[in-house]
Amino acid sequence: MSLDPKFQEIMRTVPLFMDLDNADFLQIVENTMSCNFLRGEVLFRQYDPALELFYIVTGKVKISLLSIEGAEKVVDIINEGNSFAEAIIFRGMDGYPVNAEALADCVVLRINAAKYIEVLKKSPEACIKVMGRLSERLHWLMNEMERLSLHNATYRLISYLLDNIPDDAIELTEVSLSIPKHVVASRISVTPETFSRTLKRLCKDGLLEVHDKHIVLINPVELRRIVAI
Repeated sequence: MSLDPKFQEIMRTVPLFMDLDNADFLQIVENTMSCNFLRGEVLFRQYDPALELFYIVTGKVKISLLSIEGAEKVVDIINEGNSFAEAIIFRGMDGYPVNAEALADCVVLRINAAKYIEVLKKSPEACIKVMGRLSERLHWLMNEMERLSLHNATYRLISYLLDNIPDDAIELTEVSLSIPKHVVASRISVTPETFSRTLKRLCKDGLLEVHDKHIVLINPVELRRIVAI
């Protein structure tokens, strides 16, 4: 079954594919399929054969690791309009080193990895463009590692909340958590208990209000000042 034209149009805007010529792009399209995943469904498990890379049309996906003790660590939350697993494919890894699970109902494009690599080998210019995208992603991950390793729970939580509001917001602003609080806690590398205590302390200090899944940032300017110290 051929890929729906609306998904082909979306793929043409993705940095991984936008620099391919039409013939090469169509080869990728012919080896791509759209899939629907319900919330909680698994896209792939750790150590499954790494045969595809992915693009999220709608929804969001949780990327996680399991420790030896079986505890889950959320590595990343991939939102719609983003691709993932490309670095795994480029490294030639046999299996996925992480788990991927739908955090909401998703529409996902599944791209055949072998065909994508085959096409890239014929286009040095496209390869350079893709390397640029991956370099940006690596830079972001390095900053994220620094943020998680060098700062306390208050800094991590405030930074996470600020990442979800406009940079120029200066007045009372609401953040709606579209994922469970324990997932957010894992994402910023704190326990759910520490997450709750930190929220309560910030509320007591008059900086936040919590209404179930809605967190009101009462003073974004002061919150930015705290993480800038």
